Amino acid sequence: MLFGLPAVGRRWPGGLRSALAFGVPAVAAWVLGFHAEALLVVLGSFAVIYGEGRPYRSRWWVVLIAGGALVASVWLGATAGQAALDLGNTGWARMIPVAVLSLLALVAVYVIAALRLGPPGAFFFVLVCAVASYIPGAGVSAAHGAVCAAIGVASALVVAMSGVLWDPRGPEREAVGAAVAAIERYASSPTASAADRHAAAARLHAAWGAVYDAGAVRSPSRPVLVQTLFDAHRAFAATTSQSTDPDRAVDSVSEQLPLARPGVAYRLRRSLHRDSHAMSTAIRVFCAAAAAGGISVALELSRPDWAILGAVLVLQQGPDRVHGTYRGLQRLGGTLAGVGLFSVIYLSPLTGLAVIAVLMVLQFAIEVSVARNYGLAVTFITPLALLMGTLTHPGAPLGDIVVDRLVETTVGVVLAFAALWLLLPGAFRRTLQWSDGRVLRLCSELLTVLRTQNVAAPRSLTVRRDVQFELVGSALAGAEAAHNDRRWAHGVWSEHAEVDRLGYELLAHCWSAADVGRMDDIEHWQRRVDAVDAEFHSPTLG
Repeated sequence: MLFGLPAVGRRWPGGLRSALAFGVPAVAAWVLGFHAEALLVVLGSFAVIYGEGRPYRSRWWVVLIAGGALVASVWLGATAGQAALDLGNTGWARMIPVAVLSLLALVAVYVIAALRLGPPGAFFFVLVCAVASYIPGAGVSAAHGAVCAAIGVASALVVAMSGVLWDPRGPEREAVGAAVAAIERYASSPTASAADRHAAAARLHAAWGAVYDAGAVRSPSRPVLVQTLFDAHRAFAATTSQSTDPDRAVDSVSEQLPLARPGVAYRLRRSLHRDSHAMSTAIRVFCAAAAAGGISVALELSRPDWAILGAVLVLQQGPDRVHGTYRGLQRLGGTLAGVGLFSVIYLSPLTGLAVIAVLMVLQFAIEVSVARNYGLAVTFITPLALLMGTLTHPGAPLGDIVVDRLVETTVGVVLAFAALWLLLPGAFRRTLQWSDGRVLRLCSELLTVLRTQNVAAPRSLTVRRDVQFELVGSALAGAEAAHNDRRWAHGVWSEHAEVDRLGYELLAHCWSAADVGRMDDIEHWQRRVDAVDAEFHSPTLG
């Protein structure tokens, strides 16, 4: 459980880029005599991680946006740390960085969860802010730290875009390949389940996002890659439609390509609801982070930020109780192993460029493992963060470092468990009902649009895209409910499954509309939507 490594494709190229993004400017800074600055570059070089797997046409601005957020986090953390120093670093003064870190975690977790960006999540923004909150103690100003981080971002941008020289279409090709493989498994299985359909739909959704980000759909003639994905989408629609009507074949479909994922504004706005998964996750993270930091200050522990990082790492992806508990154990085990690794490095005679080389190896290991196993990633994140800490606390006794970090991590994980099990205990039920309700509302909206427009009209395509997006959210909410309370989920599963089935079958029917005209059986579909909606809102549900 702790160090299992599920397959997620090749990670070593990304690991190499992550190491070089820090190593190249760090070595240059060290050679030029800027020793402290060389280590601070790592705070901005994390930006390269956020560009991994994205088409190069969009990767550059994703790295710049993540880099800008990292630089801002460094400045924010250093400013908070300086304020605490100016107030004498008393208990109340130390709560300033705690408050800043907790608010940053709240915002970052909400944005990333609402946008469904996945790993590495909000953790690195909170991490660099935490590290930066101590650099004023070493005489480094907020502006100076931000400039060092910006150098790391610039290096990350160059390294992240280097692959365009030899494989400019690699990322979108991999995304399409993954979608095609998932759809083939779904279509060829004689006992395909709703989980298989969801997996194929999620891959398909991601692949369309990738080809749109790559600009491939803007070509006057349809590229082979886009046609391959279009054919796979058609096969997915055919398989879904045949589940209820084996005689219906998707042999007359629109040549109009589906739209990409909904825009950023739509995704952020839709999650501004108390029952959304992004909202409940952000609330849990904020409460756990603030409590962990506050308790650490009250106990006079040396690094309350470490407790905050422990809570954030467990909760940032909004896991269900089962996976969240596993992740907490991974955090504890990874920290224990990481502290051991740090001790070996700390007691070694390594100095100067050798330390930079060690940090490069840790950067490589973090990128390779972060999407596969949090426990293993924490094993490498821990010594990296502790080595950065030696910049502000040189000569600190190793025993104090080890004991304090383990205690602070335990505080953070315990508070994360409390938030996961005790805070908003019924949120997963409300999230599932909210998600299914959005699917039904958008299905009804789609039928209203189709009364006056054909299935390939711009407005129709927009609502069809939104239905698909909500179906993915509904499936995720269903999985969370099943893990959190199997008995309750069993009681509502038939209604949830019917919502899921209705949504996918309606989308498949849009693809099979004859001559791409207006649907001639809208009333039939409206009756189905009304029937499912009536059952969904029955007093017995939930």
